Amino acid sequence: MAHAKLRYRALPLIASPLEQHRHSGHHEHKIAEHETEQTTVRKPEGVVTVYEEHQGTPAFREREEASSIELFYDLFFVANLTSFTNTNPIDDKDTISSYIGFFAILWFTWLQVVVYDVRFGVDSLFERFCKLLHFGVMVSFAIVGTKFSPSTPAESYGTQRKLSMILMVSRIVLICQYTSVIYYVRKHKKLTTPLLIHVGALSIGAILCLGFFFNFTSTSSGKAYIGWYVVIVAEALAVFLSSSQWSAVGFKHTNLNERCGLLTLIILGEGIIVLTKAMNVVTKGENFTAAIVGQIISATLIIYLLYMLYFDRVPNAHTPLSPWLHHFWALFHFPFHLALVLFMEGTARFVTWRNALEIVDYIYDAWDYAIYMTNDTAVVADALSSVSDVVLDFSEADMSKYNITGYLDILKNTTDPFSDDALYAEDEILFTLVNAVFKFFKIQASKKEQKSAAASGTKDAATDLANAFHVYDLVFTYFFVAAGVTLITMAILMVLSKKRKVLGDWLGIGLRLVMGIGISLIATVGMNLTAQQQFLSSPWMVPCVMIVLLVMVLAEGILGWVLPAPAGGVEGEGHHHGLVEHAKA
Repeated sequence: MAHAKLRYRALPLIASPLEQHRHSGHHEHKIAEHETEQTTVRKPEGVVTVYEEHQGTPAFREREEASSIELFYDLFFVANLTSFTNTNPIDDKDTISSYIGFFAILWFTWLQVVVYDVRFGVDSLFERFCKLLHFGVMVSFAIVGTKFSPSTPAESYGTQRKLSMILMVSRIVLICQYTSVIYYVRKHKKLTTPLLIHVGALSIGAILCLGFFFNFTSTSSGKAYIGWYVVIVAEALAVFLSSSQWSAVGFKHTNLNERCGLLTLIILGEGIIVLTKAMNVVTKGENFTAAIVGQIISATLIIYLLYMLYFDRVPNAHTPLSPWLHHFWALFHFPFHLALVLFMEGTARFVTWRNALEIVDYIYDAWDYAIYMTNDTAVVADALSSVSDVVLDFSEADMSKYNITGYLDILKNTTDPFSDDALYAEDEILFTLVNAVFKFFKIQASKKEQKSAAASGTKDAATDLANAFHVYDLVFTYFFVAAGVTLITMAILMVLSKKRKVLGDWLGIGLRLVMGIGISLIATVGMNLTAQQQFLSSPWMVPCVMIVLLVMVLAEGILGWVLPAPAGGVEGEGHHHGLVEHAKA
């Protein structure tokens, strides 16, 4: 009896993206066409039968699960984002604009690679080489991201020129990939026309990026970088609009939903990484107060509750969506992911902020006790000296920069702790110690303000402290706005994710909209400086958002139990992927 020879699977140099069927007993392949066939979908709610329409054109291979190399590419995205976040802290309006701009470039570049992969990606040596180049693009983003600052063109025009070339290279790689697909479908106009539109849009984008390279100079306009964002948005619209017009190259029977969901999951994971880094700093304090424990629990619950709110409503591969709804649903993940990233970043920063304030309270409590209970400057000086030893040792501060010996001598040489000299010395000691604590927790003035203070020679403890507080005025605003926009975009994604909605869906959408708008409006507290400072000094900023999310999850769960199930079942969503069986007509 003859035995088949075993051999390793050899990757083809280049593979066809078209569906191919192997006939039993033969080695020939036949290109499958879209034909009318009966599809039986077995779900927990019952068996649903769907009929596919005539296409008369070759069918591309169906992809309902992401491959390992696609997941690997997603990890490059989040690693890039983490690196940029670490090297470019959000501390003023310019840095938050830069953060949003870099995220947009990163996200839309990721999207262009994804919309190719989910439709035409087939494992081959050619595709692996292209993927290697895409990895290189992501690594290059990480390199230029450390000096990304469009608001200062005279200082960063070299970085802007490098970024333009990186964008051009990423488009050239995609053009090569789409060209290989066009070769396999060259005899079918319904397929070549939209693909040529894809190639045309990317070619124009590549040429414009090359033009941007020469446009960025030390004397160029500070607004020239806007061209990047026009290009990446126009490219995405061209690809999605042409895919809607020619459904043969659309996203039906692809894993686009899964890729968007996986990136959401990875961003939540990046939020966990940022949060654990903040916790590592917090644990240096060793003494956990109820407020700190509450911050950690609330921050952890926020991530878990966001996970439930999103993934319980995400459509699966078998959810019937019109091409337009499907495309808008995918594109609307950009504002959702942007808000989610800022929300996670703000949450971690407020956990750190709360711990810093706990130590600041300890410093002021020691001073209050000494000055009001003893009314003796020597005792006050000894108390502040003891506190400074603890704080400066804890914060690993440079003693040459946080030396308070001179102020202690002034305090000891006075008899009245409320005299002008004594109060001046006490203020300087307190400001210096608080700055040391803030420095340890990386709560500092913006880089722009630090440079300005150093250049003007006005750098002192009181100014540093005031500038550090200004940073958290901004964090306060974007934290609540991002939290609210996250819920609002979740509501819009729910609207786009299902064609048929029941009462429970509309109530869930309304709840997310109302809660999202409500949380966003909390940012207006910043219009009243006193109220904002009181809220910033309280431990309730992170817990109050967590409570809102918890109420939403509980409310949606109760609605699911109370409201009657719709007749005929519901459209697939969440974690129910169903079992698909194809029965030949």
